[in-house]
Amino acid sequence: MSVGEVKVGLRAATEAALHGRDTLDRASAGAKAASAAAEAILNDSQNEDVKTVQQALLAADAEVEPTRRRFVTIAERATRYLNQLG
Repeated sequence: MSVGEVKVGLRAATEAALHGRDTLDRASAGAKAASAAAEAILNDSQNEDVKTVQQALLAADAEVEPTRRRFVTIAERATRYLNQLG
């Protein structure tokens, strides 16, 4: 693999990581809006299924920021390596 091919791969990786971050951001915003609407309707529900879903949504929300940071870190590292290659 040539240096040029590595550079192309690094640019593609950076673009993919940033696209992934943007997609995650859009999905997260939609999920938050849906969760807020559901919470307004199901607030104080004692139904076990509702409680299970609410816990799952909280757990998923807790993963958004760490995942977002991973996308950003990948893009930063790929860009840094690309810059080192010249």
